[in-house]
Amino acid sequence: MIHKEGTIANAGYPIYWWDVFGRIGDESIITEFSVSFLKNGETLMLSLKSSVNAHSPEQIELYAHALKGSASNIGAVPLAKKAWLLEKAAAEKNLDDISEQLRAIEDEYLHLKSLLEQPDWIECAKRAAEAGDS
Repeated sequence: MIHKEGTIANAGYPIYWWDVFGRIGDESIITEFSVSFLKNGETLMLSLKSSVNAHSPEQIELYAHALKGSASNIGAVPLAKKAWLLEKAAAEKNLDDISEQLRAIEDEYLHLKSLLEQPDWIECAKRAAEAGDS
């Protein structure tokens, strides 16, 4: 099977395997990034939630940006996109629907976290990506 650059996983899957593998090319490094994400993700999410509750656009932008970067490192494109949208809204001082955006980010984060906590998550991500290639 030939994988085109930019091929993504099934809609709704938290990891775009060919995106991350295409950039990094080493499963052991991807695993290290996932461990780091699990270790730091909870703190990032708590900080983001606190900044949303405080209606602090500068802090929201900072933590959304950090979450976007961490998610991107492991190919979590859906989470990275949601974090980017919140980062952009905060930069524009548009806090109208930040609670809804935060809920969407939290849901995506929990979906991703449940995958990364599985010992065979890389194999699951590969299978989802291959299913998305058809």
